[in-house]
Amino acid sequence: MTLPLSKTLRAKVQAMVEHKLSRNVGWLTGAEFISRFGRIIAAIILARQLDAVAFGIAAIALTIFEITRVFTENGIGAAVVRARDEDYNRTANTARRLMWGVCLALAVIQIVAGVIVEWILPGRQAGVMVAMLGLVFLIMPFGVMHAYALLRAERMKELSAIITAQVASDHVLTAVLAILGFGAWAIVLPKLLTAPIWLVGMLRTKAWTPNLSAGFAPIAGILKFSWPVLGSELMCACRDQLDKFIVSLMFGVEALGLYYFAFNAGLGVSTALNRAFSNAVYPHLCAAGDQLGAYRKALRNLGIPFIIVYGAQAALALVYVPIIFGEAWAPAAPLVAILCLGGPARLLVDAARIKARAEGRSGRDFRISIGLTFSVLLPFALFAQQGLAVAAIISVTCATVFAIAVTQPSVRASTPNQIHTMGATS
Repeated sequence: MTLPLSKTLRAKVQAMVEHKLSRNVGWLTGAEFISRFGRIIAAIILARQLDAVAFGIAAIALTIFEITRVFTENGIGAAVVRARDEDYNRTANTARRLMWGVCLALAVIQIVAGVIVEWILPGRQAGVMVAMLGLVFLIMPFGVMHAYALLRAERMKELSAIITAQVASDHVLTAVLAILGFGAWAIVLPKLLTAPIWLVGMLRTKAWTPNLSAGFAPIAGILKFSWPVLGSELMCACRDQLDKFIVSLMFGVEALGLYYFAFNAGLGVSTALNRAFSNAVYPHLCAAGDQLGAYRKALRNLGIPFIIVYGAQAALALVYVPIIFGEAWAPAAPLVAILCLGGPARLLVDAARIKARAEGRSGRDFRISIGLTFSVLLPFALFAQQGLAVAAIISVTCATVFAIAVTQPSVRASTPNQIHTMGATS
């Protein structure tokens, strides 16, 4: 009995590994692990070269940049990915024009934000950092349509290679600049210097060629689908960034540096893996004939192993934080462990969101994102004065309860496949 069972198990594992979705998640996960390894090395060097104040200044600059950058995740790319074959070229042509307008506007907004930050925090160069990061948005429009085309074609191997090259370069530059004494600039400057690597990589794929003869899709149809997606991504940015503002207001820049370190060491891995999961599963669901079945299989074959990894990370946090990052960061280890436990909730919620988005129900995507954002942030706003650990525990608990509540109907119920129009937002 053991041998046949073993053969059956091996056959199931082999089938799962050979499945296209598993391979795509594998490529993206591999890229994220390389990224995380590089980030760990960079973080070790940063922890020994920078103090909490420098981390806090960099956190301010990067938080503003990440909030601004979320407007590039505005649903226009999602509309291109799920467009029907006969509408693809028209949708892509319109998307290109829209993204040029978006990126130019974001560059201006980032520069203005830098001026404001410099006025509020003069002499610390935080404003200059914010303004300089605006140049990234002037590079993005030249390659963004190639990125959308790669996602639509599920060419994750090429996409992950480009991401790995950019992120690895980012970490190497961060480490080198930190050793050379660049302070907070060591964290911020590589974001700009590595943007051309992304652009060259995208252009080399030749994944997209303009076909202007196909005409243009109506802007209204794309915007009707994309506006709720933008709202959802804004909520994601709020839940990932506004807690840092709350900590800063309640405890100051030094405490922000401690929390920023714990957040990256704790949720950094799960955030990276969840991103790989979402980026691979979304186009897979868009192309699937049985979206509910594909969604269940993705959760079973990929979601559960990821959740186990997050639990192991939380269990080992008290051990690896002082060993890897130094004894100076040992007090942050319990907070790292707590934040690690929030990874599974975010994975389940993200899975439910992208399922709704793939079905064309971008309005539901938005509502789910709002729910998780309030679940994460309200405890910080209400209980921050009780201490970071208490606020983090309550936040993780609320997020987990919400994730379970959202996942149950997503797994049990299916939306009719005929909801496939560009403007569906129910």
